[in-house]
Formats: sequence, structure tokens, C-alpha cells
Amino acid sequence: MVRPQRYFAWKVARQVFLSHFFIVAVLLLMMAVSVRLYLFQISQNNEDLRVALSSFDGYLGSLVLTALLIAALAIALTTGRQARPLGRLIQRARELRRLDARLVDEDEASEADEPGEWYDLERALNRIHKDLRAKTDALSREREELSALIGAVSDAILAVDSSESPLFYNSQFALLFRVAYGGQKVFALGEMIRVPEILEGYREVLSTGQRRVVSATVHISHHALPRHFSISIAPLKVREGEKTDGAIGIFHDVTELKQSEQIRIEFVGNASHELRTPLTSIKGYVETLREDIKTKRYDDAAGFVDVIARNVDRLIFLVNDLLDLSTLESGKELAKTSVSTKEVTESALRQLENKRSAKRQVIQSHFGSEAVFADARRLEQVLVNLVHNAIKYIPEGRKIDLIWESAPDGTILRVKDDGPGIPYEHQTRLFERFYRVDTGRSRDQGGTGLGLSIVKHIMIKHKGSIRLSSRPGQGSEFICVFPD
Repeated sequence: MVRPQRYFAWKVARQVFLSHFFIVAVLLLMMAVSVRLYLFQISQNNEDLRVALSSFDGYLGSLVLTALLIAALAIALTTGRQARPLGRLIQRARELRRLDARLVDEDEASEADEPGEWYDLERALNRIHKDLRAKTDALSREREELSALIGAVSDAILAVDSSESPLFYNSQFALLFRVAYGGQKVFALGEMIRVPEILEGYREVLSTGQRRVVSATVHISHHALPRHFSISIAPLKVREGEKTDGAIGIFHDVTELKQSEQIRIEFVGNASHELRTPLTSIKGYVETLREDIKTKRYDDAAGFVDVIARNVDRLIFLVNDLLDLSTLESGKELAKTSVSTKEVTESALRQLENKRSAKRQVIQSHFGSEAVFADARRLEQVLVNLVHNAIKYIPEGRKIDLIWESAPDGTILRVKDDGPGIPYEHQTRLFERFYRVDTGRSRDQGGTGLGLSIVKHIMIKHKGSIRLSSRPGQGSEFICVFPD
């Protein structure tokens, strides 16, 4: 056990010593004077006693000085004995003020002093010291744990006082809003956040003491697109009859949810439109055909039936593609095996032979890799969709190259054409559902707008990737990477 540094109460000891010594000195001098006066009176009628008294004066002075010295020594010892426990109490009070970690056992603190009121007081201070130290350590641990917890929270957190000055904020808030963290602080809420909805939310909570949830869009410099937040703002503490002491807000980033919601809305709208178009056409031709049958006019019946059949096929293709997307997104695992690249390519090209020959296009296959680890049915679907797209969008008589390559970490499939290419503004959205570069032309050619989206999902299920390399006027190349 480390012994604390001792403190001696010199000022108190000096005052006690001087006061006690003064009292004893006065008493001794009074006694000496009294004795001297008494002897002087009785010596007036006795010559021998008067002679003896003259020699007694020196003895009396020596006696008084000796008594003063003995008294001073006794007073010094007594004062020191009393000042030592007082010094320990003063030292303990100082340690208590700064919660010094150096503590001694209660029994050891008394040293050689007899137990008494000083000792009881020191023991009480020791117990208070230990209790405060334990509570301070617990508060420090809780503060560190709270700081670690707030720092680990993925949401941004900001607390302000009643004057809108920040009390604290976590690293996520500092990173998101580019505010200094752990260094120079910003001293106004409006300097960190300039969105009126958020400022009004904080001010309303500070004014009313009621919790609020605020939705706001924040334009952040290091994000290309605006971020959407749902901010839950709550009062820090409310005293009865007084204003709120502060408010704390948790910024929950709902940008991805907003984007997902927008994608869902667009998907429902596009799917409804894609379904309504052929259904409207079918309904119109069926009603016309029904009227012609009633009037026994059959000249246009065959053409009407052909149009109805084409639209039915279009609906079937659309529903099948939607079912494919649903299946791919359901989490069902693929049945991956070693698939012959030549066999799966030939099977896919046989399905597209009529479309290829109708446009007199040339498809050349190159097999730098003999096998690929993939789901055979889904791989064939990737080939059919990519080659079908190339056949649809490049002019007659052009060429399509289908290339298989080996790579250190897998197999690469390239579907390359020498068509018109794809404009840059469309390339980032090409794999979205129902997205078309040329809407009218795609619908005329029977496309559903889901082919490339299905290919992307298939590649994701294979834990692979697909990317586009295209320049206007220089053709397009879709590159699929299948990992081993």
C-alpha cells in the first residue's frame, strides 16, 4: 500500500504553541512576583532574612526560566501530537478534493495515535474518499462506454443546450456534416446545419419540451446526391415550470429507403403500363372482331387474330420475365456445375437462329475457355438475353462476337457487336428494370425492358459481375465475369 505524503499543520501548531506558552509564562511570572512580594514583606523586620532574600532573587529567576523551558517543551510535544492528526485530515481533505488514488488502510492511518475523535473523523474521511473514488471510477467507465457506444452508432447524433450551442456530437455526425471532431468546436447550431426544417424542429423541442420527428433533405458537399433523413428530436431534461435544458437529435439516413421506395413506385408504374398496353390492344381487337362476327364480316379476322396472338405472346414474355426476377430476388440458390461453354453457347444460338437469319447478321464464337462454373439454365438465359439485344439493336448484316476467356480467378464472357453503340447518358441506367434507350423502338420490337436487369441479377447470384463498354458509333461490349 502506497503511503500518502504527510502534511503538518504548522500554522495551527504555531498558534496553539504561542497561545499556550504565553498563558504559562504569564502564570509563572505572576507566581514569581507574588512569591517575591510576599518574601519582601516578611523580611522587613528580619535583617538575616533580608540578606537571604537578596541571594534568592537569582535562584527564583533561574527557577522561572527552567520552568518556562520545561513548559515550552511540554507544550511543543502536546501541540505536535495534536497537529499531526489535524495535518492528516487536511491532507485527506486535499486528496478528497482531487480524488487522489493514493489510499491507506483505516487501521494504518492512525499510526501510534490512540483512537479518539480525531481518529474517528479520519476513518470517516477515508470511507468517504473510497466511496467517492469508486463512484468516480464507475462514472468514468460509464462515460467511456457511452462515448464508445455513441461513436459506434451508425446514425449521426447531435445534442444542443437551451442556447442552441452543441453539447456533444458523435463522429458520424462530424463525418457527415464535415464538422471538427475532438478539436475546434462549432458554437452555433446554425453553423453546422442550415436546413430550416431541422432548425425549426430543434427550436420547437427546446420551446415545448415535446418530442418531434422531422423529415428533411440535406445537400451534403461530399455526396453527389442529396441525402434524406428522418430526425428524431427529444428533450434532454425538462424541469417543471421551466424551459427544456437541451435537445438531442438522432439523424437516421433513409436515403436508401427513399430510393427503394422510388424504385418500387417506378416498377409498379412501368409494370402496370407494360401490362396495360397489350391488354388494351387485345381488348380493342377482340371487341372489333366480335362486332365483325356479328355482322358476318370475316375479311380482317385473320389479321386481328394475329395481332391478338402477338400481344398475348408479349404478355407471356413479360410475365415470365417478372417471374424470373422474383425468383432471382427470392434468395433461392443456384445449381452451379461445370458447364461446357461450347454446348451452352450453341444451345442459346439455336433459339435465336430465326431472328439472326432474318437480319442476315453474323455471329462468331471464340472459345478460350472450355468450361465455366455456373448454373446451366441461368447461363443460357444470360447468353440469350445479351445476344438477342445485340440482334435487335444493330443494323442488318453486322457482326456479333461471342468470346469466352479464361482468367486467373474465373471465366469471362464477352458479347461484342459493331453496332451504333450506346450514348453515355444511358449507360449508367441500362441495367434498371424497364429502362430503354429508345422506348418506342423497343416496344415495337417486342422488348419488355427487363432483359438486362435479369442478366444483372443472374450475375449477382453467381457472385460475379457485368459491365458495359461502349462508345457511340463504335459498337458495344457486355463483359460478364464468372468466379470459380
